[in-house]
Amino acid sequence: MKAATSVSEWLPWLGRVRFLAITFLLGIVVAARQLTPASISVRSFVPLVALWYMLAIVYVILQRWTPQARVHAPLQIICDLLIITGVVYTTGAQDSYFISLYLLVILMASVLFLRRGVFLVAGASFALLAAVIELAYYGVLPNTANSAPAQSSLASWLASNFFAFIAVAYLGSLLAQTLRKKGVELEEKSEELKDLRAFNQDIIESMRGGLLTTDLDGRILLMNHAGTEIMGREAIPLLGQKVQDVFPGFWPVEMDGSGSPVAARKEVEFRTAAGNIRFLGLSISPLRTSQNPNTGFVYNFQDLTQLKRLEREVLTKERMAALGRLSAAIAHEIRQPLTAMTGALKELARLAPLDDDDKKLVQIVSRESQRLNQIITNFLDYSREKTYAFTDLDLVPIIEETLLLLEHDATAKGKYRFERHINVRNARARADRDALKQVFWNLCNNALRAMPNGGILAVELDADETWVRITIRDTGIGLDTRELTRIFEPFQSGFTGGTGLGLAIVYQILQAHRGRIRVEAAKGEGAEFVVELPRSVAARAPARQARDKQAEMLPVGKG
Repeated sequence: MKAATSVSEWLPWLGRVRFLAITFLLGIVVAARQLTPASISVRSFVPLVALWYMLAIVYVILQRWTPQARVHAPLQIICDLLIITGVVYTTGAQDSYFISLYLLVILMASVLFLRRGVFLVAGASFALLAAVIELAYYGVLPNTANSAPAQSSLASWLASNFFAFIAVAYLGSLLAQTLRKKGVELEEKSEELKDLRAFNQDIIESMRGGLLTTDLDGRILLMNHAGTEIMGREAIPLLGQKVQDVFPGFWPVEMDGSGSPVAARKEVEFRTAAGNIRFLGLSISPLRTSQNPNTGFVYNFQDLTQLKRLEREVLTKERMAALGRLSAAIAHEIRQPLTAMTGALKELARLAPLDDDDKKLVQIVSRESQRLNQIITNFLDYSREKTYAFTDLDLVPIIEETLLLLEHDATAKGKYRFERHINVRNARARADRDALKQVFWNLCNNALRAMPNGGILAVELDADETWVRITIRDTGIGLDTRELTRIFEPFQSGFTGGTGLGLAIVYQILQAHRGRIRVEAAKGEGAEFVVELPRSVAARAPARQARDKQAEMLPVGKG
């Protein structure tokens, strides 16, 4: 297979050499007729040259029609030997200047054939030359030589040519064999290098973290697939750009005396092209080669956004647990004296005569005592361990019922616009109905309270194989960074008259349901609460079947 490939690669080059040799031969003959008294039969020579040109064109056509045929090389060599024999006979037989064309054919044969084939070509060349010379010498063919040498001189001349042909065949085949062997070794090394590069590329592309390399000036040289996903950018347009223009947090790199980065590990905040903020863990190391100790920098980075969110959730959960225990203890300590004071106040109001102002004060104290007692009751409910009645239920009716109640509230009519985006009609989860209704009510009620001048409340329901996702979005006053970090803690109400337990209870219920909640908000730009609940096992199989059916209906892309 490799030999056939080598021959097919060398034949076009042989064709170019042939055209060059024919043209050179024609030029020499024309110059010889003009500058020397040599007698060359134009009547015989011109048809030979024209035939050789025509054969060269035929070779090219045949090679394009059947490029893998094995007869191309032998056919061309045989025809070349016959044409060269005719040229030698026409231009003076043993006195011809073109006997060396045999050597050129032998050299080409050493490139195209193995050693046995080269010696066959050398033997055929000598046989054709000797036959023409002998036939002309004994008068079988017209003699075209300028002189008639003695038989002994002719024999020595033929012997010298024979040894010259054999020597060229041996040296040419030896050189070609060496070159062929080196070519095979070079091809094997090239394949090994390609495999090694592919292996290294597979390792780089299989990394779960991002990898980016730059030169010393910060120009991007490479970026793997994970890095493009983390950054939200395509790798090819970034190549050649400066990293400080694309990823400002990656540059500059401070170096110590040994040429290593000073801050080898740090965390940076990065905003993607879509506007999402991500936290990246970044490590920097020098890019070293054997020729140069430091040619650039290697950046390894991981997306820590999810980890940061989990850290905040764990910290919030720990704080909430501590606050729950503290609130329970305080509530128990306050409730007893509060009950005693309320009872004593009622008894004093019954026994002592009071004027109108005193009665109002007593009513205010009694009402505030009741309100304080209700707050303490809520604290105790929050801190007390709850029990839930989990059932397999559909979330769509719960959401619809919650929105219906809010729409028919007297304070909401004409002031708010409610939007529903129910993308799934089989959003089933294993949950407590009353608890989830409290979750949706608290979130939607907070969204309305965040829009004192009216606005849009949008509720979107979506699901995949694992999670049911409910998104509650408003166009209200929004939240700043400080409020976002403590939003699910108790006593963090941003509304007048609120106890700050609504979102804390939401978080507590979702933790009991093994669910998740996240918030995306900015001051003055509204807020978005995303609730995720594990989908029931019974609903996952139909969802998977629907997804597979949709994938089968997608049109197949043309490669």
